[in-house]
Amino acid sequence: MENYYITQQSKALDIRSGNNQIIEYIPVEEAASRQQVEEFGLVELWKRIMQRKWLFLGTAGSIFLLSVLFTILTPPTYRASTTLQISAEDLRDLNLNADAMKSPMNEKDYYQTQYELLRSRNLAARVMEELGINEKFDRSSGLQLALYNALSSVKEKITGDRLPEQQPKTEEDNFLRYLLVQPVENSQIFKISFDDTSPEDSANIANSLAENYIKMNLERRSEAASYAKEFLAEQLKSAKTSLEDSENSLVAYAKKQGIITTDGQFKESLGSQSITEINRAFATAQADRIAAEAAYRQSQNVAGADRTLENPAVQALKGQLAQLQSDYQQKSQLFKPSYPEMRQLSGQINQLRGDIARESASIDNTTRSALKATYMAAKQKEDQLRAELQKQKSSLLDQRDKSVEYNTLEREVTANRENYEGLLQRLKDVSIAEGSGVSNVLVVDKATVPSQPYKPNVLLNLGIGTVAGLLLGLLAAIVVDMLDDRLRSVEDIKRTISDLSLIGVIPYISGKNNRNVLAASGDRVSSFMLEAFRSLRENIILFKSSAERNGFVVNVTSPSAGEGKTTTSTNLATVFAYSGKKVLLVDCDMRKPETHSKLQLENGIGLSEYLRGKNTLADIAQETKVENLLAVSAGDAIPNPTELLASPAFMRLVSEAAAQFDVVILDSPPVMGLADALIISNRAGNTLLVSAYGQTSKRSLKEAYERLNQARSNMIGTVLTKMKAPEITKKYYGYPTRYPRSPGTAVVPTH
Repeated sequence: MENYYITQQSKALDIRSGNNQIIEYIPVEEAASRQQVEEFGLVELWKRIMQRKWLFLGTAGSIFLLSVLFTILTPPTYRASTTLQISAEDLRDLNLNADAMKSPMNEKDYYQTQYELLRSRNLAARVMEELGINEKFDRSSGLQLALYNALSSVKEKITGDRLPEQQPKTEEDNFLRYLLVQPVENSQIFKISFDDTSPEDSANIANSLAENYIKMNLERRSEAASYAKEFLAEQLKSAKTSLEDSENSLVAYAKKQGIITTDGQFKESLGSQSITEINRAFATAQADRIAAEAAYRQSQNVAGADRTLENPAVQALKGQLAQLQSDYQQKSQLFKPSYPEMRQLSGQINQLRGDIARESASIDNTTRSALKATYMAAKQKEDQLRAELQKQKSSLLDQRDKSVEYNTLEREVTANRENYEGLLQRLKDVSIAEGSGVSNVLVVDKATVPSQPYKPNVLLNLGIGTVAGLLLGLLAAIVVDMLDDRLRSVEDIKRTISDLSLIGVIPYISGKNNRNVLAASGDRVSSFMLEAFRSLRENIILFKSSAERNGFVVNVTSPSAGEGKTTTSTNLATVFAYSGKKVLLVDCDMRKPETHSKLQLENGIGLSEYLRGKNTLADIAQETKVENLLAVSAGDAIPNPTELLASPAFMRLVSEAAAQFDVVILDSPPVMGLADALIISNRAGNTLLVSAYGQTSKRSLKEAYERLNQARSNMIGTVLTKMKAPEITKKYYGYPTRYPRSPGTAVVPTH
């Protein structure tokens, strides 16, 4: 038998013969005990869309054909445009609203108003009447109204009540449907366009719209000015009367109270002028009194020597005293104080000191008396002025009490005068505006007869149809894919059961007569199918239970019927036999057996006979066309397969087969709806879960996986069959096509 080695560099399996000669290098897909789930990205989305490319292309093509049909059936429509310049105008003079008199109309509001005027029903009626085209826009018997009446009749037959009567749209409404007004941003330009099946009519209507808008604007200004003029004339007359009455009342009151005004400025009386002068004199007298009082208080606090420092007589005496004191000091060094000359000097000194003291006292008394007299005189004057000021204040307050009414009357006169002058100025402005026939609207470009239709736009319609078709096709493909719960990629399996490794991907092989069964076709030459099962075989060897020392048992099941379970079991047993191992394939699906037909065997006796104790394993095992491969068919149909599979006889069969064969493969029934697969997976050492591309639903796969887990099955991995995506074939099984191979290179010698 051959030996198996796994190299670290390539993680691939080398199959070697007994003399250690490499027979073939088989790539094995890298698998882990736990799947790494890939994120759903743009590449995966594109793959999903390509799987539904016919839906995508069919939807896109249908939308494109509809756009072509719409373009062909749409009657040609012509658009003519005229351009206006509308200058903002200040209508405060023509607006008698009080709020409008405070501030001018906002420019944005003004142009919005002009936009609505251009789309007004009044302007539309004037244009239709001028051109005589009212009948052209009469839609009293339109399709919409006919459908509405039909529905109303149906409701009347069913319920007995009709729908509310629907009035047809007016001619003006139908006219405005074809009118387009486009203000040019940040400018005074308005573009007026009109669509019509006749190019001449579209140009005439556009020009008529501009002309009638200018006329309507002038008429509106004239009417507003005329109304404003009449209103202002009445208001001015009333204001003039009010002003005259208030002025007469003011003059009469001033005469009565003796109030005098000069140059229009109010003078209270002569008393107010006197009190001003007295108040000014009082302030001066108060300042003089404060200064005199300060000088007098200072003379009382300052010593006499300080006040006589600058007196000439005192200074002369002090000079003589200093000279005598100097002579006395000089002679005191020669004579004693009792010396006659020294006594004479001492007497002179004392006499001078007395003279200085008497002179200083005389000066101090004189100065103090003068300051006191000045202070008393200033105080007396202040008191007199204070009394006079108080007297004048009392008189002035009395006069002011009388002037309160005068001020009220004066304010009324001022208000009436301002109102009168304002109304007079506005009347002049309105008269000027009424007389001027200048319009603030200017025609920049007149509409010309269009030479080409505006609609249908062939390129635009086809472009929109193409883009819309692609988007709707893409949306349809995405929605259908989202609603489709079937497995559509390898990543779907990884996302559905991330705990179970994907150890094999089997490509889809079209054809009949078991062309996808290796044992029946006798195809031993390398092919995508053969390489897929070789890869699956080696992965099973890597992931099988380590507790099995002799032959190992693999249970092959699937969530539902028709997912390639039997084909997988048969081909897997075949490639194991190709490797030189002794293999037993057991068909455990006694409800719907198919293994015998795949291998072209008889189903006379089989598993059911063994479980009922009628035959031994040697009796039921049949040889196949593949060397080293024996098969056990399901046998006769029985009513209770579940009880037989749960019996000790089935466990004994598994143990006996494992002892006699290197590999035992059990083809069990589907998991969903039956307990057979759960019993078989619990008895087998390894379980392989098969799912089909584009057939198995994610929900059934997940439920089958959970049921097998609950049955304590040792699931070694999952297999995806019927894979139709070409990139999967290139990804997993493109290797055999790179080098030429002979028919014998895929077979390992059995010796």
